Amino acid sequence: MLAPRGFRILLKIASLILLLAGITGLGGSFFLHKYKVYGVFFSSIYIILPANLAIAGGVVLLISGCIGCSVSNKKPSCGHGLFVYLLIIVWCIVGTTAVLAYTHKGKLDEDLAPLKDVFQNYSGNSQDPDTKAVNALQRELQCCGVKNYTDWLETPWFNHSGKYEVPLSCCNNTFHSCNGTLDSPQLLYNGIMSWIIVAQLMRHQPPQEYRILDQE
Repeated sequence: MLAPRGFRILLKIASLILLLAGITGLGGSFFLHKYKVYGVFFSSIYIILPANLAIAGGVVLLISGCIGCSVSNKKPSCGHGLFVYLLIIVWCIVGTTAVLAYTHKGKLDEDLAPLKDVFQNYSGNSQDPDTKAVNALQRELQCCGVKNYTDWLETPWFNHSGKYEVPLSCCNNTFHSCNGTLDSPQLLYNGIMSWIIVAQLMRHQPPQEYRILDQE
């Protein structure tokens, strides 16, 4: 006898959600190919580890979604049991992530503070590695500074330029009239470096030789 209609519909919806979540998680593989330009910010482990975990989680979600879709119209079988087992794994991963985020939230400002050192080395020269990394990072993450555009007010580049503006990489690309001036801060990106925060929350007593920043 087939499962009740309501249960089948609910199972199919849940499976489709898992498929979409899995596809989104697999987007973490993008960082495996793009992280090199940010080498002045991180040792590679802090980019590869989150990306690999995102890929692993995405694979589990995709498998769960596929199994859920395939068994939603069938009689109870081992497929249903496997689906439930994979859901338990997913919830364990989510729970572990939530616990780590909660236990490390107090260290967030402390861990993010060193990022400002790289911004202090910004020169505005497009050939300078620090400058290239900062500009690429801000465009990629659609942010301006570590927390917001006011971080730039404390940099030597801003103070020596004599201009009341931030780098063009801070400009929201939806506003073509943006020229970096602080007279129109609403034209600038205001997002925080959220994926950097995630990488920091995932850090748990790493070996001493690994450093989040390149101190050279």
